Amino acid sequence: MSDVINTTLINEGLLAVAGLFGGVSVSFFWQPRRLQQHSRFIAGVIIGSISMCAAFALGGFTARWLKIDLNESDLTLGLGYIVGAMSNGLIVWLANFFRRHEQQDIFDVAGELKKRVSRESVPTLATNSRNKNEE
Repeated sequence: MSDVINTTLINEGLLAVAGLFGGVSVSFFWQPRRLQQHSRFIAGVIIGSISMCAAFALGGFTARWLKIDLNESDLTLGLGYIVGAMSNGLIVWLANFFRRHEQQDIFDVAGELKKRVSRESVPTLATNSRNKNEE
């Protein structure tokens, strides 16, 4: 029983460490603008904690979903790196999005998102209708 617990703790630790490296590697290229007003150490702590916690919390779920065995350390490290990088990327994207729209009303932001979604889906529909007309 204790062997299973030790193995699980080691795997979760590997996920967290790999998530830290994934998040830090993304943060070298892309940081929220608000985070740049803090010192580099504080920014590193924030980014590292987000990446580690996301990899620790979501790593097991993702491994089950992808049917990956976490007892294989190379797969565990790769999965942790990807989850950490993606979580940090998502947080940075959301932070920059909210910073750009912080002076706008929620209805203005929703209208802008609706325009972008409809603009991206319209060309796809137009191409499908052209293909049907040509046949």
